[in-house]
Amino acid sequence: MKAMIYLTAGVVLFSACKQSTEKAGEATEVKAASAEAVTYAIDNSASTVKWEGAKVVKDVHTGNVNIMEGTFSAKQGKLEAGSFTIDMKSITDTDIKDTAEANKLVGHLKSADFFHTDSFPTARFEISTVEAASTPDSAKITGNLTLKGITKSISFPAKVGVSDSTVDASARITINRNDWGVIWGGTQTDKKVKDMLKNNLIKDEITFDVALKGRK
Repeated sequence: MKAMIYLTAGVVLFSACKQSTEKAGEATEVKAASAEAVTYAIDNSASTVKWEGAKVVKDVHTGNVNIMEGTFSAKQGKLEAGSFTIDMKSITDTDIKDTAEANKLVGHLKSADFFHTDSFPTARFEISTVEAASTPDSAKITGNLTLKGITKSISFPAKVGVSDSTVDASARITINRNDWGVIWGGTQTDKKVKDMLKNNLIKDEITFDVALKGRK
C-alpha cells in the first residue's frame, strides 16, 4: 500500500480541462489585482480537491484534500489574479474499503517519505498571468505552486467563467513530484539503494484536478 499519489487534486481549482505536462520553472512574479478589480472569496464548501496516486505497475489510489482559503480578482468579466491554499493534513483515501489499510496509506502520505505534513501542513498556488485561449471561457494560467516549502512556476490550460456574483475555475494539472522534493526515502541515507529502488517504482507524475468557486 506504499503507493505514491498522483494527487488528482480535483482540488477545486479547475476541472474538465486538458492535462498539462509542461516542465516546472523558476518562480515568477505574482500578479497583483488592479484597483478596479472585484474580489471573490473562494467558497470552501463548493470547492473540492481530489487526488489519485499510483505505482508504475499497480496500486492506484484516490482521495480528497481540502481547500483552506483563497480569492479571485476579476475585472470586466476577466480573471486577473488569485490564489488558494490547500490543507495537506486533510488528505483522505476513498478507494480502500478496509479502514486500517486506508489509514495506513494516509499516514504514509503524510509522513516524511512523501508530503511531510507536520513540517509542511499547507500547499499554495498563486497566479502570475492569465492568457486568453482560443475557445470561450478558456485560458492559460501560469503561477507559482509551493509544496513542501519549494516554489516552482507551472502553466496549464483552464476553464474560467466570471459572472457578477461568482467565478468558477477548473483545470487538470500534472507536475513531476521530484521537482518539489516528494521523493520516497529522499531524506534517508542509510538505505540509499533500497530507497532508490522503491522510489523508481512510483510514477513521477502527480496530477491535480482542481475545481474552485469564488463568490463576491
